[in-house]
Amino acid sequence: MTLVPDLPQGNDTAFTALFTPLKLGHRTARNRIVHAPMSVCYGDADGNVTRPQIEHYARRAQGGAGTVITENFAVNASGRQMRLQNLVDGEQRLPGLRRLADEVHRHGALAMVQLVHAGRYAGPWDVYDSRRRLAPSAVPFPLTSDRTVTPQEITPEEIEETITAFGQAAHLCERAGFDGVDLHAGQGFLISGFLSPRTNRRTDEWGGGFDGRVRFLLEVLREVRRRTGPDFVVGVHLMTDERVEGGWTLDNALRLAPLLEAAGADFLFGVPTSFETMRLPANSGLMDRHGYALTDNSALARATSLPVMVGGRLGDPHAAARALEDHHVSAIALARPLFTDPDWPRKVSDGALDAIRGCSCATARCLRTQLTGAVCEGWPAETIERGYLGYDDHDDERVRS
Repeated sequence: MTLVPDLPQGNDTAFTALFTPLKLGHRTARNRIVHAPMSVCYGDADGNVTRPQIEHYARRAQGGAGTVITENFAVNASGRQMRLQNLVDGEQRLPGLRRLADEVHRHGALAMVQLVHAGRYAGPWDVYDSRRRLAPSAVPFPLTSDRTVTPQEITPEEIEETITAFGQAAHLCERAGFDGVDLHAGQGFLISGFLSPRTNRRTDEWGGGFDGRVRFLLEVLREVRRRTGPDFVVGVHLMTDERVEGGWTLDNALRLAPLLEAAGADFLFGVPTSFETMRLPANSGLMDRHGYALTDNSALARATSLPVMVGGRLGDPHAAARALEDHHVSAIALARPLFTDPDWPRKVSDGALDAIRGCSCATARCLRTQLTGAVCEGWPAETIERGYLGYDDHDDERVRS
């Protein structure tokens, strides 16, 4: 399946690499610009898709992104982290999911959902001890800078239930018309918790050595593949390197990559560190470096024949194009650049680089407002007041929820 129309390519050939088609499994995106998952929390408290959310993602497709991946949607209530996070846990979610997929497709982009179980980071955090927070092992960790908590060890029965939940959620996404899903195996959420020897201290078949620690991810992937059709795209958002002594390493990720390919993955999207380890002094400033994920993803691309997406401060169009040309990766994933200016792809295609609206706030307002609905300091005042950057014409009947 190929979605059109393509963006017209301007006279400047410096960005040609960004605007060639991208094959993902049996689907083809019109270009190599991906809207990367970024939590904006425009859903409702019941976990449903809303009109602001539909407009948000569709507007990024309208602006020219070839593939739009949503923020992480939880596969069940036990895996939900934030109060306004979407759930993909039953038939009642289908109408909203369909409207979202259809509206993204209307603007010519592939539409995908990132699926997650938050594991030990499940919320609400203010009542963390009120119910089971599932992790591979009951290892204390700093939930916030001033609070250490201990999750519960997930039982074998809960493991099987969670694997099933991922498969059911992916099937719902397929029925809703999405082109694929991105399985979140990074940042310290449940799947990546199984990968790390720091957080997985089990001695059963779900822990121990490398084979036991990667089993959960592989079983989730196989279950998703079993419940979806051959044309449905399945990617893995993979923690490449925990960047801490005794943790998951890049060598581990490179060893895992061919196993993911064999189990049916269609693309990889590597991200270094976890929420916990990014705060360590040794990793201070990492996320502020332009292209901080390029080295790891370039190595992933060499370890497998799968397409590899890379993000991490690549909003400069020249840097994005060079990443494709010099680092063996297949696509550029942009979160904040497209949040700030959804027309980034069209402006780059037209050579109108001076017209790109960049992120200007020192302390990111999108992060400070994330839990209640993210806004950007660089938006026009009326857009900030509305609370999201959607269509210019807000009376479009096709997106009414």
